Order: sequence, then C-alpha cells, then structure tokens
Amino acid sequence: MAARGRIRATREEPLNDRDFAALEEDDESSAEEIHSLIEREKDDFISLEEYAKRRGISL
Repeated sequence: MAARGRIRATREEPLNDRDFAALEEDDESSAEEIHSLIEREKDDFISLEEYAKRRGISL
C-alpha cells in the first residue's frame, strides 16, 4: 500500500534578504572539499568497463 502525502500551500510571501542569506554557501570551500575527496579516493575509482566486468555485465 503506497503512502499518500498531502502538501498544503501556505500563503504566498515574497522572499527577503534573510531567506537568501540562509542559502548562501562558500562555493570555493565546497569545491576544495570535493577536490580533496577525489584526491584521497582516486585509487578506489574504477572504470565503467571494469565495473561491468566485475559484475558480469556485458556492455
């Protein structure tokens, strides 16, 4: 049995500076973290062909 959800739209209010400030991120920091993660984990990455071979999937 699938769950049914309801969404209730609240009154429409324009977004303000406070709303946008809550969404701000430091993109450079995030990019640096991603590059750092890739650098640490790069030896664990395998090609699609290798993955398929290990799983017995023919491409």
